[in-house]
Amino acid sequence: MQERLDVIAFAPHPDDAEAACGGLLAKLAGFGYRVAICDLTRGELATNGTVAERRAEAAAASRALRLASRLNLELPDGGIRAHAEEQLGRVVALLRASQPRVIIGPHEAARHPDHLETHGLVRQAQFWCGVARRFPDLPPVQRPLLLRALDYHGMTPSFVVDISEQLDAKLQALRCYRSQFERGADSAPTLLNDPAYLERIVTNARTYGQLIGRRAGEPYAIDSAVMLDDPIAVLAPENSEVRA
Repeated sequence: MQERLDVIAFAPHPDDAEAACGGLLAKLAGFGYRVAICDLTRGELATNGTVAERRAEAAAASRALRLASRLNLELPDGGIRAHAEEQLGRVVALLRASQPRVIIGPHEAARHPDHLETHGLVRQAQFWCGVARRFPDLPPVQRPLLLRALDYHGMTPSFVVDISEQLDAKLQALRCYRSQFERGADSAPTLLNDPAYLERIVTNARTYGQLIGRRAGEPYAIDSAVMLDDPIAVLAPENSEVRA
């Protein structure tokens, strides 16, 4: 039986969630929330690394982020389809069984087709998990908040999370994926094992952190307006730095 979770980050391949939202996941786990990553595929089409290697790397990365759970739906790598009924049903079933309050998926400004399809699949599942007559085997649940995380291209965020204290954990988790991010004698050169890739992760964190006057940040987009009863308490607390 699937355990209850507070947060699930959906990613097309192992290592994608760590790159997109590893800082936030580590932060929320530190707050005591039950946080999970759900990889949609095993990454079997990756240029480097085997499925077994990536499974072990994902387990190590999960420990670095202090995740409560790591899930894998074993959809076909390269074959994620936002409108595939069977795939949608599996994501909906997971949401209904675990009842997360927040889910995270790739931003629509994605480069990889699997990332773009994951965006659409998660967005659809977020809606249909609350409709009783769609996939009626499990009862509907309250729809979780959907956050769209930074993918390949830049984005205009709805908000930025301060991950100054979690950036090291995020990088530690990413470095667990040695098959993907280390360019050895036997590995083929890729975008991921170019040393500049992890440097860009840090650069993005610094760039978005600068927007909020912090050392490092992660950007997120949401569709709905945010309700604030007390904007002063949230946006201008005492002793906060006033930024132009």
